[in-house]
Amino acid sequence: MKKPFRTLASTSLIASLIIGACHPLTVAAEGEAAANAQSAPAKAGTAEVNQLEKTYSQMLKEWSKVPVIPHVDLLVKPSADPLNEDLVVAKPGSQGYPSETVRLSQGSQVTVQVEVEQEGLYQIGFDYLVTDDGIMSTEGYIQVNHSYPFYESRRILFPNLWENQLLKEKYDRYGNELLPRPEKVKVWQHTYAMDASYLYMKPLKYKLNKGLNTITIASTRGDLLLGNITVDSPSEIDSYETYSKQQRAATDDGEVMQTPLVIEAENPKYKNSSSARAVPVPEPGMTPYDTKRQLLNAFGGSWMDGGQAASWEIDAPHDGYYKIAMKYKQDNLKGMPVFREIHVDGKVPFQEAAHSAFLYSKKWKNETLGSGDEPYEFYLTKGKHLFTMTVDLDPIRPLIEDIESQMKEISRLSLEIKKLTGNRMDAYRDWNLKEYIPNLDQTLSTWADQLDQAYGTIQKLNPEQDEIVELINLRTAAKQLRSLAEAPDKLPNRMPLFSEGGSSVSQLLGDLLQRVSQSPMLIDKLYVYQQGKLPKANAGLITRLKESVKRFFLSFTKQSYSASAKSSSELNVWINRSRPEVELMQKLIDEEFTPETGVAVKLSIMPDQNKLVLANATGSQPDAALGVDSWIPYDLAVRNAAVDLRKFDDFDQVVKPFSKGMMIPLAYGNGIYALPETQNFWVMFYRKDILDNLKLAVPDTWDDVVNMLPELQRLGMNFFDPLAQYKGFKPLNATTPFIYQANGELFNSEGTKTAINSEQALKGIKFMTDLFTIYNLPQDVPSFYQHFRNGTLPIGISDLTSYLQLRAAAPEIANSWKIALHPGMLQDGVVQRWSPAGGATGMIFKGSKHEDEAWTFLKWWVSTSVQVEYANLQQTTFGPLFMWNSANMDAFAQSAWPEEDKQIILEQSKWVREASRVPGAYMVERELSNVYNSVVFSGDNPRTAIDDSVIRANREIDKKMEEFGFYKDGKLVKPNPVPTINTIDKWVEKK
Repeated sequence: MKKPFRTLASTSLIASLIIGACHPLTVAAEGEAAANAQSAPAKAGTAEVNQLEKTYSQMLKEWSKVPVIPHVDLLVKPSADPLNEDLVVAKPGSQGYPSETVRLSQGSQVTVQVEVEQEGLYQIGFDYLVTDDGIMSTEGYIQVNHSYPFYESRRILFPNLWENQLLKEKYDRYGNELLPRPEKVKVWQHTYAMDASYLYMKPLKYKLNKGLNTITIASTRGDLLLGNITVDSPSEIDSYETYSKQQRAATDDGEVMQTPLVIEAENPKYKNSSSARAVPVPEPGMTPYDTKRQLLNAFGGSWMDGGQAASWEIDAPHDGYYKIAMKYKQDNLKGMPVFREIHVDGKVPFQEAAHSAFLYSKKWKNETLGSGDEPYEFYLTKGKHLFTMTVDLDPIRPLIEDIESQMKEISRLSLEIKKLTGNRMDAYRDWNLKEYIPNLDQTLSTWADQLDQAYGTIQKLNPEQDEIVELINLRTAAKQLRSLAEAPDKLPNRMPLFSEGGSSVSQLLGDLLQRVSQSPMLIDKLYVYQQGKLPKANAGLITRLKESVKRFFLSFTKQSYSASAKSSSELNVWINRSRPEVELMQKLIDEEFTPETGVAVKLSIMPDQNKLVLANATGSQPDAALGVDSWIPYDLAVRNAAVDLRKFDDFDQVVKPFSKGMMIPLAYGNGIYALPETQNFWVMFYRKDILDNLKLAVPDTWDDVVNMLPELQRLGMNFFDPLAQYKGFKPLNATTPFIYQANGELFNSEGTKTAINSEQALKGIKFMTDLFTIYNLPQDVPSFYQHFRNGTLPIGISDLTSYLQLRAAAPEIANSWKIALHPGMLQDGVVQRWSPAGGATGMIFKGSKHEDEAWTFLKWWVSTSVQVEYANLQQTTFGPLFMWNSANMDAFAQSAWPEEDKQIILEQSKWVREASRVPGAYMVERELSNVYNSVVFSGDNPRTAIDDSVIRANREIDKKMEEFGFYKDGKLVKPNPVPTINTIDKWVEKK
């Protein structure tokens, strides 16, 4: 049986119909929320985020006796306050607002004064219109009486409103349906201050003192116009019984609709998240459906984060009561329901619609909104109405807060144990932890009981499931805590079971937190009906068998975006990326590039970039390629298979936005044979919570790193260097930073010998090995992300992969980590921060008959405007975590990355320096790896190891130089200059 739904109310202006943030709080529900709110009290010396304010949950408990004042509805005009005089926008410039407004740009704020007759809890709402074109929601903060009343008030969202833009061409060249582009709707909206994570699906409550109060609203990202500010009290929402009686008393039943009104869910009228989108589901029971083509026939892609809302238009044929059902599938959270808050015309119609549960289902299922077997009847007048569904995390908020609280307590206790024991794991040593940490066994048992209780609470949300598979980590963590509680003095030797490692309690809870913090589901159709039965949700057995046979035979035909099907009338470009990305690029090219230039382009998914050399040898190479790893163009250039891009007159203008050090591996002789497309970055990641707790400053140089190591290692922590993630073989991107920061080089200027035995290079290599032999950096770290997450490696150097992992899959430390510049070596008063970049490139093949057209396409693709547009398209289409790391730094500066992180990455890009390439360079890479291994693991002398490696590396370079025609009879017959950053600068200036 489905659990009856609790109450939330809603109110909005006409443009707020899908904004899940517009919910005046129900008085009856608030007392329960305050009583049940789970808090995570901050303790002195804890390794947790250093926040100055208590959380909203904590403040609700403190305010449990503060009254919620009824029947208050105050309106304040910020444009009337003299403090905001410089920001006032006259009515003609306020884009349709009925009075003057104020303009909030990033970094500005407005202040108003509000007088209330009684001390109490109030809601703060505001009218706003977002004026910028950014993808991410405009953000700000709210202060009351010049301070933040709770931590969540530091981040307040002004949600965007989106609608799908009509496409000129709905289908691609293969008949597959294209994703529509979301377009921001710039209209006036009304919302209340909400928790940005939407764990509370009701407005935040602010305590105002009796008399005069000051409210400050600021923008920290984006620009907007701010209209009236409201301070009001919650309003009650009627129960379904009251709602039904009132509507029936007010109207007579009219005619009855015999046929259900069917609404295809893939076409919502509005949404408040650009990335929530339609998806193709290749099942014959879906509509529309085609065996051969991909058609968008369901809604739900990236529709999973709290507060994400979508609205569909219902055109009621006459006044009356209607049942509303949807065909849905929810097969992600095994055994758990997901919840959606239901709005009709911007309001929750009755209490029971506030938390609508959709149970786990492997197959498509028709679900009529109701309580048990009794469907709800929604009263609709004749005409159009907006039906809105908002992702609702409120029912599982207690579980999320319990997990977060437990993880913080585990982190705190883990750090305390390390301080006591010095992080010594010795099976033959006895500890008496209970003497220093009283009631340790009881604490662990209490935590286990709390986890079991949390499991039971979620179990009640879905009584149909005997065992909720999705929460198995919760049961496992509770079991491990009880096991640890049986012998608490052995905890120092059982830390991998407690707080470290993939099977620890901390990791189990962290993985579960990531899962339950999202509530995905798919919807195929919405049904609005009065009588009769709904169509079957799934196709019959015979239909499914027929479709399986059809798909089997179609698998033998040529597939769309196949590299095997070349076009003689179009520019053939291979791309080393996923199919959705290729589809998006083809759409952009067909809509913009081809009409502008007249050059038709056919994109194909690259089968294997390592086979590009073979494709060139057989004459089956494309005209151009994108997404090619940066080391491949040199191998093709040395074989005369790539086009020198320096021969084009506008080359110098095209390459200006790129990091010069990124061009080095793309150079051969006096030419450059590819353009950077994407660029990785290596920066320093650090846990701010842990460093603050230990009173350690963020290091700037390697000397600073060395100085902080004793304190870290005393507590069982350490610093991470990328060398530790590579087992055995150490690539150049891990070894060259030490050489370049010490002013060393890999090769001599003629490219005929290696230079790793120079004094500068030797200094860098020696320091590199000293880090592991003298300063005891960890030598083998399979996953920096995991160790950083659990705090054993609270600081280290890593790249884009770790950055995305931490943003996407470590919600429990979301506010606890930051990035900083790569540590470097002080040389002549300047900290040399040279680091690798890597990334993908674009190139033109020598065998192409369309070199000029390929160059036109390549320079268009890497241009600033196109890179910005594509980066925005990726995020609006696939979600905010699809962060395009363009190598065009002008484009990257305009991308929708967090501003603080973006500035660090832009600064570090000035210190990008990739390794030079010469024939036989792979042997230098191998020998540097051998030097590291022999010194670190065998204790060899660095100079001796380098001298031996230089002999082997030079022998291989000589061999390859002769193979490629640079040497003949032991003499140099063709120069092989090794380009540097200075060389590339001169080339650009000369052009």
